[in-house]
Amino acid sequence: MARKQKRKKGRKTKSAGRFGVRYGRKIRKAVAAVEERTKALHNCPKCERKSVSRIGTGIWKCAKCGYTFTGGTYIPQTPLGIAAQRAIKRLAERGVEIDMGREEETEVEGVVEE
Repeated sequence: MARKQKRKKGRKTKSAGRFGVRYGRKIRKAVAAVEERTKALHNCPKCERKSVSRIGTGIWKCAKCGYTFTGGTYIPQTPLGIAAQRAIKRLAERGVEIDMGREEETEVEGVVEE
């Protein structure tokens, strides 16, 4: 008779083990991956320590310095947000003034608008 391989129970399912056999393997695996990324400690953008945890949907707080900021739903900094910050930083280095959607009125000499 063949012996069964002995391993600890629940290692494969991780945090999605609470669902049992429901919802399908792929969905349980995806949920476990998202929860693992969310519950991990992340770097604080202010003090650079690994002490940031999620306190709500898109709200993150550093346990060390108390800095609260917004970010992604499951991770503090999304890839799109990182790309946007990089573009803004590059524009600032060039000396381009950034007006976030605001149009400034310019006044021309001799012309009065009413």
